[in-house]
Amino acid sequence: MRILLTNTGPWGTGSAMVAESVLAELRRKGHEAMLFFPDAQIAAPGKDHYYSQPDLYRIWRFPIERGRHRLESFPLMIPDPNPRTSGTPQTFRDLSDDLLAFYFEEWRSELRAVVDEFRPDIVESQHIWTMGYVLRELASPYVLTAHHSDQMGYRYDSRMQRYADHAAAGARRIFAISRFVERDVRELYPRISPGKVVVIENGYNQGIFRPTQADRSKVMKELGLEWPDDFPIISFSGKISRTKGIDVLLCANRLLQRRCKALLVVAGAGRVEDEFTEDERADFHLENVHFVGQQPQGVLAGLHNAAACSVMPSRSEGFGIAALEAMGCGTPVVATRSGGPETFAVGATVPVENVEELAGSRAGIMSSLIGNAARESIETGKRVKIRDLVDFTATWTW
Repeated sequence: MRILLTNTGPWGTGSAMVAESVLAELRRKGHEAMLFFPDAQIAAPGKDHYYSQPDLYRIWRFPIERGRHRLESFPLMIPDPNPRTSGTPQTFRDLSDDLLAFYFEEWRSELRAVVDEFRPDIVESQHIWTMGYVLRELASPYVLTAHHSDQMGYRYDSRMQRYADHAAAGARRIFAISRFVERDVRELYPRISPGKVVVIENGYNQGIFRPTQADRSKVMKELGLEWPDDFPIISFSGKISRTKGIDVLLCANRLLQRRCKALLVVAGAGRVEDEFTEDERADFHLENVHFVGQQPQGVLAGLHNAAACSVMPSRSEGFGIAALEAMGCGTPVVATRSGGPETFAVGATVPVENVEELAGSRAGIMSSLIGNAARESIETGKRVKIRDLVDFTATWTW
């Protein structure tokens, strides 16, 4: 089959990771497949991988400009930071009606050109959002994957709801990455027939995120850090945002450092100065905290292997791939009961926004020996892997 994968954003996010993994598996199985996405052309490690392979990646390049209209970067569904935006990030809600119309005109033109050239049998699009809306206009058969950020966007931006409704109604199938996301989709789109929504939980790259003998000094050097060996490491991988609960984590750090001195390594896009007010930041405790920015998967795997535990303090989480990746390295996780992670996290789950329990669980886990349980949980459990999504997509009678 010829299968076109699409995403509303570029690489560096959970949805992009899913799309790339499906792309690789489809091609390994002998299908013709490529991935189409927008990008702001920001210089970053790994950029050449995408821009040097036009047979794999078709990129809609920003900024875009025509007449009096100009968009510096692709708009976001929700106001969470994205590692590939330039200038001041804009959400769809920030766009004027004229700019939104301009965006759709350009999106329609770019997508039509890719579809006409590649001629896919089916398009698999990440998110119930603008891509599906345009695909339905083009009468191209498509399926959608709901990742939860799109459902958050639906609630955040009422103007975009009609586009999402239109996209959902025209999809042959909607894949939900968790039962939590499935329930959300059914609530927001009550007219969708029950059989249209299929739950296929996320997997992770077992070739990268696996237990290894961690070389702490090498990991620290890669991250540009120097710290005493007797300080255990706590890893956090995710956007610096309210959604991911980074503020709760930094408040909990005050209690943690009193109980057990530890190095908290925060890997992800964004800055606390941009996300939180000065008054809010006054409650943060930054002792032994290091922000290392967006990191390649190989570096993250090294960090998780060197860590005593990993944390996911999200307020709302559709699935939680970052927690699964840490567990793949044999590292226990402290996760909030925020939707997806509590269904598989091995370590501890705590209520959302509970600073005391978050700090207490981290301190307790660092003295436990349940890392192997974390790894075995996802190796022996009934977790659906990327190849299952591939098989379902490629063999369905459309």
